[in-house]
Amino acid sequence: MTEERVVTAIADLPMSIRTQLLDIMAGPHGTPPTAAQPTDVLVVFGAADPQLAYDAAQLHDRGGVSHVVFTGGTGKDSGPLTALGIAEADFLASIAIAAGLPPDAILIERNAKNAAQNAALSLRTAATAGLIHVGTTVASLAPAQRSRRLYEELRFQAAAFDSPIEVIAGLSTGRPAVDLASPATLVELANELRGLSTMHALDTPRIFLLPEFQTGGRYAELAHQINS
Repeated sequence: MTEERVVTAIADLPMSIRTQLLDIMAGPHGTPPTAAQPTDVLVVFGAADPQLAYDAAQLHDRGGVSHVVFTGGTGKDSGPLTALGIAEADFLASIAIAAGLPPDAILIERNAKNAAQNAALSLRTAATAGLIHVGTTVASLAPAQRSRRLYEELRFQAAAFDSPIEVIAGLSTGRPAVDLASPATLVELANELRGLSTMHALDTPRIFLLPEFQTGGRYAELAHQINS
């Protein structure tokens, strides 16, 4: 479906449905970590959004996470970082340090070119640092519009990893700032919904089949309305 057709399909949706669509993506998903039940590793999917770094530092300060992996080189979500030659992971790590995240709690992964690589290489980075063992728990943090899909991509890569890993949560940042009147935002949300409906069926699957997005599922009608 072209971007113009996506905008046309969504343009008449009431704000309540647009909000529901954002809720689906932003979560939180799973069981968010707390000081009482912290996660071992937080994978922060990179973007040129400093709030990701602030939220990661805050979660660590509250005792919700032990180590943070910032992942991302430069790509479509890098904004002005690309022209400066600054990797998303380095950008976020530097802000997180300024916000109080201890450097010895930080791991950096700069080589990923897409979300599947972000997930897989972050887990490999954590394993190389000795953080992956029986019973290790992992959570993800990502921009609100992409949080559900990136959580699912991390779950998929964790299941294929050579050590048992439990992905307990997908967290998001920036939800209050998402402009649901913006055509660009609506296109992104529609594309995310389509991905959650179809990415299990790619030649190289990137997520598990998610029944709630398939025929008869909780979000099937919404997916059909937007994707048809």
